[in-house]
Amino acid sequence: MAVFVAPGPVTNPAEDNGMAEGTPDVKEARRMLGKGICIAGVGETEQGIISDRGSFELLAEVTRTTLDDAGIELKDVDGIVTAFSFVESTLMHSTTLADYMGMKPGYFASVAVGGATAPLMAVQAALAIDAGLAECVLCVRGDNTRSGISSSGMIAMAREMSHGAYEAPFGLTTIGGYGLLAQRYMYEHDIPQEALAAVVATQSEHAALKWNAMLRNVVSVEDVMNDRWIATPFHAMDCSLVSDGAAAFIVTTEARAKSMKKKPVYITGIGEGFSHQYISEAESVASVRDGLGRAGRRAMEVAGITPQDLDVAEIYDSFSFTPLIALEGFGICGPGEAGDWVLEGNAKLGGKLPMNTHGGLIRQAHLGAMHHIVEAVLQLRGEADDSAKTEFNGGNHQVPDAKLAITNGSGGILAATSALVLSSEPPSAA
Repeated sequence: MAVFVAPGPVTNPAEDNGMAEGTPDVKEARRMLGKGICIAGVGETEQGIISDRGSFELLAEVTRTTLDDAGIELKDVDGIVTAFSFVESTLMHSTTLADYMGMKPGYFASVAVGGATAPLMAVQAALAIDAGLAECVLCVRGDNTRSGISSSGMIAMAREMSHGAYEAPFGLTTIGGYGLLAQRYMYEHDIPQEALAAVVATQSEHAALKWNAMLRNVVSVEDVMNDRWIATPFHAMDCSLVSDGAAAFIVTTEARAKSMKKKPVYITGIGEGFSHQYISEAESVASVRDGLGRAGRRAMEVAGITPQDLDVAEIYDSFSFTPLIALEGFGICGPGEAGDWVLEGNAKLGGKLPMNTHGGLIRQAHLGAMHHIVEAVLQLRGEADDSAKTEFNGGNHQVPDAKLAITNGSGGILAATSALVLSSEPPSAA
């Protein structure tokens, strides 16, 4: 993102989290995205427990699916951006995968910012295309985390977001850290437990229609409230899943996309936000909300839209609390208002702004925000109807006439957030 950073010191007194509101530079970001940088192909595998395939096998499988969706071959791809693996031990993930698939990319990179990785992969691809380093970039992530990681590895992963000296030795896990933040948020705004349960119940209705969702059963607010506790205020159903699977998308130019099979979906807004690294360093609920919210606010500013223009929101949902504070940070709801907003049914299909129409990390699968991006693209292409997938008992989760979507991912305990605005129309018409 360095190409967008405005020179000079930060002088904006309204910005109290240490980040310049002038980045990314709106004019420069619009120039880059104005070239018609778009997503021209998407794909995802089955999700769940896939013990017969390793990480690279899943990545290769979803690559074939995504290439077929775009109507191109691997030889037509000249760039690759990957994420990271909890199972495969390689410091050169992108080139290791390229070698595995028999690919010789002219551009390659790997991104690792936790849950914020997926939107940043899209930005990395856009930057490469803008710089002339590539024209057609495969962004792919997958892992057999559920079946391939050891119990000790799972414990280590649960402590990954805790400070090694000041948090982890005292027993703080990722789930516990999220719980501390969520409880403070609920206390300050008098948020009822039912608000978190409503997020789960809403997304369960959506996941029931998604062909590859791990959890297809619809649950009620009462079901969630009666579920076993993990770390207050989270019941088991409030927590995101651990899954095997893969997802991918192809970023290219509008000119190149014209020769591909599917209607392109344009990247019209990008933004990032950061407030802290470790939860013990977070200043306040407000500072966390402002930091993560900045990503969405900036992405919408670059796209030249407001929250009222959005048709669908695919919001990162590591826990049921996460979308609530993000909705407020993005300006879709006011501080402390997101709980009632969800309880009123606004996030459901047919509501004011359908959210996580694929079920999200809580009900579909956990692959960072990869599935959120794939779902947003399918929505904007009018292809989020899985009714034809009769072998999977899929259903219709399409938002009628969806043209604008926001999606995001957050790494750490809401420490670093990246966001995209996607449009069915090119930037000049968005």
